[in-house]
Amino acid sequence: MDRVNIILDVDKENFSGGVFVTGFPGFGRVGYMVPKYISLALEMKKVGYVMTRRMPPVILVEEDGVGLPFELYSSGGASVLVNRAIPEVAEQNSYASKISSFVKDAGFKYAVLIGGLSRDFMSDKEEYSYRWLSNRSYKGPMLKAPRMEKGLGVVGPLALLYIYLERLNVPTVMILPYSIVEGVDYDASFVGVKVVLKDLLEMEARIPELEQLATKQKEEMDKIVRMLQSERPKTGPSNIYM
Repeated sequence: MDRVNIILDVDKENFSGGVFVTGFPGFGRVGYMVPKYISLALEMKKVGYVMTRRMPPVILVEEDGVGLPFELYSSGGASVLVNRAIPEVAEQNSYASKISSFVKDAGFKYAVLIGGLSRDFMSDKEEYSYRWLSNRSYKGPMLKAPRMEKGLGVVGPLALLYIYLERLNVPTVMILPYSIVEGVDYDASFVGVKVVLKDLLEMEARIPELEQLATKQKEEMDKIVRMLQSERPKTGPSNIYM
């Protein structure tokens, strides 16, 4: 068995020309919440999952059945990889390499990476509530907010995935809503959802429906997030995303 395997219930050709969205639990759990909410808003179907040699020991009963740690959902030209947990440190390079190769081989138009950026770096006069960056291959929509400022950075599996996508010349944009560090930041998650749905996928009409759904499910999501809460690496003060 390879260190990381992707098991699909559909042909890889079904993803061609679509947009790939993913993130990892970190500041405000934004990298988990945004893909999860998008999968609900667009009524995506589960189409596969990822296996690693050392799987996180957790499963969850959700709307569409039992949820595994790393699952792929797809519908209408968009796909999301919901990472309910973070891969083991020893497997993060293999995970990023496998996912980036899948995105490349499946023919996705571009990848969207989601994370949280500490609110410590947000100005009192902030207008957009997020920052973004993109690689040299990205030719997709230009976003309204300023790009991420010099001196800030990204660490962890999201950074690794960006690196491997860059190596394969996969067009990639990263969206980083300003977020609280501890706990769940629903406001930051909705910033990310709106940027993806409105500015990238041009599906703004689904946002009010999503807000109603999220309000109804907030208590359930709180329980899920508490169950999935894992210890973040202790890095001390720095200008980074986690």
